[in-house]
Amino acid sequence: MRRALLLAVAALAGSLRPAVAQKVPPASTRQSSPTAASAPPAAKVLRPAAAPAVPAPVTPQSAQPPAPAPAHSAGLAAPPYTGDTPEAAVAYTGQFVHLLDSTIVALVATFRNTSGQPVLGARGPETLSQRERDRWTRCRDLYWDLTTYASAAASLGQALPAGPDVQLAAARLDSAFSESTATAECDNIASMIAAPDRFVPWQGSYETAARHFYQDFYVQVRRIHEAARALVFALNGSGAARQPIAMPPGLPPNPPFAGAGPT
Repeated sequence: MRRALLLAVAALAGSLRPAVAQKVPPASTRQSSPTAASAPPAAKVLRPAAAPAVPAPVTPQSAQPPAPAPAHSAGLAAPPYTGDTPEAAVAYTGQFVHLLDSTIVALVATFRNTSGQPVLGARGPETLSQRERDRWTRCRDLYWDLTTYASAAASLGQALPAGPDVQLAAARLDSAFSESTATAECDNIASMIAAPDRFVPWQGSYETAARHFYQDFYVQVRRIHEAARALVFALNGSGAARQPIAMPPGLPPNPPFAGAGPT
């Protein structure tokens, strides 16, 4: 009886020992669950600083690109001035004046023996003759060529010799270009012919622009021409030119229109 009781107690103790001996492993040895391992960290990630912006190089004034070509051209645009001495500026002026004379003479010839008035009853470009439309296209091209001379004249005085007569003549040439507004109507009328839907009412727009052109263009381009001749006279008189610059002949005082008298 005593022996049976001892065996029963020993069996009971053996069945309980594994449960008591089992311990939970320390946290440092436990593997993280897949979900915890893939979760992004809560802290911000440090990133390398962006490279500092490199400042754009400063281009000196003398290295600036030349003025763009005109939108339209009759092949008589002024060449860009590329010299850097007063002597070079004087030589350029001789070429400048010669080409300017050719451009103005071509513009005047475009309207020689015309009526000097808008076409009566022109309700749209289709009512203008092909010759009339070609005339305004030619005038537009010459107008854009003239803008290149205006740009050159604006800075020509700074390049020319510093004599007072030369500087005054250069300033007056610049002013003559600034005061010339009528030739811009050539570009306006050419646009009216090319895109009539942009000008409503067309007839009124055309007549207003044409009247302004015919009334003022010759007086204004002749003033430019005389100012250019005065600059040649001043340069030749100053002795700055190694060889005298050829003087272009003056324009007649009367406009080129049929039956027009002196202005």
